[in-house]
Amino acid sequence: MYYVKVMGGVNDLSSGNSSQYGEHIGADVQTITTNVTTNTNTINTNSNENDVLGNLNINNSANIYQTNQSNTRYRYYYNELNEYSKIIYDAIANNIDKLKSGTEKIYIDYDFTKVWNNGNGKQELKQYYDDAVNAINLDYPDLFYIDFSRMWLTIKNVSTLFSNKCELYIDPGEHTSYYIDGFTSKEQVEKAVNQVENVKAQVKSTLVGSDYYKMKKLHDWMIDYMEYEASSTQKATVYGALIEKKGVCESYARTYKTILDELGIQSILVTGTATNSNGITEDHMWNYVKLDNVWYAVDVTWDDPLVIGGGTVSDEVRHKYFLSGSKEFFKNHTEKLNISNSGKVFNLPKLSIDKF
Repeated sequence: MYYVKVMGGVNDLSSGNSSQYGEHIGADVQTITTNVTTNTNTINTNSNENDVLGNLNINNSANIYQTNQSNTRYRYYYNELNEYSKIIYDAIANNIDKLKSGTEKIYIDYDFTKVWNNGNGKQELKQYYDDAVNAINLDYPDLFYIDFSRMWLTIKNVSTLFSNKCELYIDPGEHTSYYIDGFTSKEQVEKAVNQVENVKAQVKSTLVGSDYYKMKKLHDWMIDYMEYEASSTQKATVYGALIEKKGVCESYARTYKTILDELGIQSILVTGTATNSNGITEDHMWNYVKLDNVWYAVDVTWDDPLVIGGGTVSDEVRHKYFLSGSKEFFKNHTEKLNISNSGKVFNLPKLSIDKF
């Protein structure tokens, strides 16, 4: 029997007559934070190498949407995964409540023996896991209480004289829980989730009419409601945006997608770099949205600039990056075409050339 712990160093787990070893390999998840430093769209980003961001392409399969309780999620990244990564992704997505517990194991109901026996099985399973975890982090932007770098994959290979079986499960490994700093119990998580759901319900009740109107109203509401602020531990999350009313580019983008998902409007998180008016290029996150069967870019963060000395900005500045086309948007935004260390490249939707 062999145990391969995905993430980190090597542990000797030998016991009895079975030969066991452990190796920790985890999804490389990176979180982007940005600080606005002038009254124009200037950003200063600090990257944490243990968080996630990326980009992708659209696939109109039956699995694009998943309804979880009252939430409909547009699962863009899922449809770019291979069959093995999808199995891992599904196991996580179908056990969100177990993640809320902070420690409960998630068993992946599939025999990976065929992969394990191909000569490079351990490395391939690591890659499939990396892709799955990074994809779900972008498809499920409201899992604000989870630190995906604290989710560890265990590969359990059981060999007997007549059979061989490779099983996978996820647990916190050497960490005390899956939680991001600031959360310590399921009760605390559920209270925070309820707070977020209540605010979302209030916001959604005001978003009526055409998809264009809903997109614009939500965009404008977020700019009025939120303050750009990088000091909170929840600065990159939906909780930071909706409850603390502050955050950085990642919280803007995650919140915009979260609410559009529940309105049935196709939206994805996109990561890459952006070059500000001072010529400084740094990491950034924004959204692509689909309207009238055409894709456009929306950067709510850059439409909410910090105005030195107070005052207001013009309507033109406030909507400069709302439903933007590639001709203007790509002058200062560059897409990133991978989301994990596996080397897998994900294609992004092709944007309209012109602004809506």
